[in-house]
Amino acid sequence: MDTNSFTSGPIRPLSSQELGVDHLTDYELLSDSGHNLIYRAQMGGKWVVLKAAKPTEGERTRNQLLLEREFEIMHRLDSIYVVQTISMVDDPQLGRAILMEYINGRPLDKFIAENPTSTERRRVADELMEALIFLHERQIVHGDLKPSNILITDSGNHVRLIDFGFADNEAYIAKNIGTSPSISTEEQLPTDVLLPERDIYALGKMLALLFPHSAKPIIRRCTSSTGKRYTSVRQVRAALHRLRLLRWLLPMLVFGAVAAVCLLCFRPQKQEVSPVIEHHTDTVVVMQPVQAVDSAWLDLKDHASKRYNVLYRTYADSIKNMPEKSFEEALELHNRYATAMYNCREQLIRTHPQYEEPLYEHYSVIYNRDNTRITKLFKDFPFTKSE
Repeated sequence: MDTNSFTSGPIRPLSSQELGVDHLTDYELLSDSGHNLIYRAQMGGKWVVLKAAKPTEGERTRNQLLLEREFEIMHRLDSIYVVQTISMVDDPQLGRAILMEYINGRPLDKFIAENPTSTERRRVADELMEALIFLHERQIVHGDLKPSNILITDSGNHVRLIDFGFADNEAYIAKNIGTSPSISTEEQLPTDVLLPERDIYALGKMLALLFPHSAKPIIRRCTSSTGKRYTSVRQVRAALHRLRLLRWLLPMLVFGAVAAVCLLCFRPQKQEVSPVIEHHTDTVVVMQPVQAVDSAWLDLKDHASKRYNVLYRTYADSIKNMPEKSFEEALELHNRYATAMYNCREQLIRTHPQYEEPLYEHYSVIYNRDNTRITKLFKDFPFTKSE
């Protein structure tokens, strides 16, 4: 194969009859930028997207080759985080075009402008990294990662990666394709070979939008130009998960220490209670003071202990049954366990607000106990750190 060509072979576009529909209707222009035109149209009662090359004089052939090259890369990608490609078609209005699914969503920057919760931001970051891991494991570099190419679905706020016009893999070279000015102008890498480091650089920029204050060390390393940049997205993901775990553990450790000090300093002192003496004509009966017992609290405490124990056993069994004992995956699992414990406590407090203080104290005791068990668990089951 000629390495200077854009495609690996001729592409036979499908006709609308071969797709099982008579025709496409209700064309609506969505974008007119770069080398392409993006349309939305109706096909068989649902929306689809058509991406066609601009019929620019002098560049028509090149634009067509770039479009076919993009289709060659995209049509083999089967991931829930990547826009699905249906076929290359010969459309009577647009000519040769890539037919893709239509995604109801908005770009990443508009999603961030909606002020999403920290949980939603974390999920979007995780899904974006999963998408890039999927691509890089197949030797594909997106090459144009920016907010407008990361759609967040209106239903569920999930990531869909689009626009592979600058993408590259081992079968092609990216020479003369260009770069996206919004992200790549700061990145001084050769344009004839795209490396995963380019996506990692752009990922750092996206993380800066999602976590402008809480992930600065990771963002700096993603965008470093001194050779300290992460070499894989898996390393970025592991670093983020470690950061999240530390941000969760530190407050818990402080809370545990404060709770222990409070228990020591403010533990009520036992008071001597004089026995009550009743005098009768024949005998003297000594009546011991009656201690009030809150049976409802004892039942609630027992119920809470059982729920905490079930969560811990589930977590411990999951750790033991991990096929590969990766330290980063174990931390992620521990983060989910800790969140479940926290949610359990909050639910108990919401349903029994009159026992808020004892529930906090009981949770602290359980946490300190289980923290010791977790430490032993990690010693008994050593984990390996990923490179």
